[in-house]
Amino acid sequence: MENGPISVSVANSMIEEYLRYMKAQGIDMDKQTLSISFTRDKLMDWLTRNMEGADELRICLGAYGKDESNAGRITVILWPYKDGEPFTQPISDGKDAPPPPPPPGDPYNQGGLNP
Repeated sequence: MENGPISVSVANSMIEEYLRYMKAQGIDMDKQTLSISFTRDKLMDWLTRNMEGADELRICLGAYGKDESNAGRITVILWPYKDGEPFTQPISDGKDAPPPPPPPGDPYNQGGLNP
């Protein structure tokens, strides 16, 4: 079901299917990222600050660069979007000329890789 909860059994089946597929491609899954974890408090704080005004949260796949300690490992980037574009934090009206538009809100990453 899109945009809704799924049962634990469906979630487990989807994970098992992913592992079967990757192994069939000849990939050693013992050397691959199987999940990314974030601590509740830090993630909730970031979501509270960055999702107000956004209408979508995209979970993008990425990989660490060759010069990083986790080189080649897959990760996820949480990126707020509004109307199909990276979300820009709202600005408040000032008395003088308006300030330049703010940059898009920062995406979220640096989750713990498992295993």
